[in-house]
Amino acid sequence: MWILSIKWGMGQPERGKVVWRCAIRIEKGKDACSHSPTLDEEWILDTLKKAVCTNGVYNEAIIRNKVDKIQVFDAFIMIFRTDGFQDKRLFQNG
Repeated sequence: MWILSIKWGMGQPERGKVVWRCAIRIEKGKDACSHSPTLDEEWILDTLKKAVCTNGVYNEAIIRNKVDKIQVFDAFIMIFRTDGFQDKRLFQNG
């Protein structure tokens, strides 16, 4: 099992959309982190909105206050909140 932590602001433009990638993969190449997924920022923001923001509207201030870290696995992300709660969210295909 491999884990990669995504830091705020890791978005990189790709064909007109913003995606998040492993920092090691960006710095050292695909071979250094070949199994890391590329995550669409829209999906990440929508997922955080649903998992963390109680009013259904994405609010970066709420996310920064309530999310300690995000770990990315092969098929899901794990959101670790500052209150100790953990939320597992599966990637959606397509």
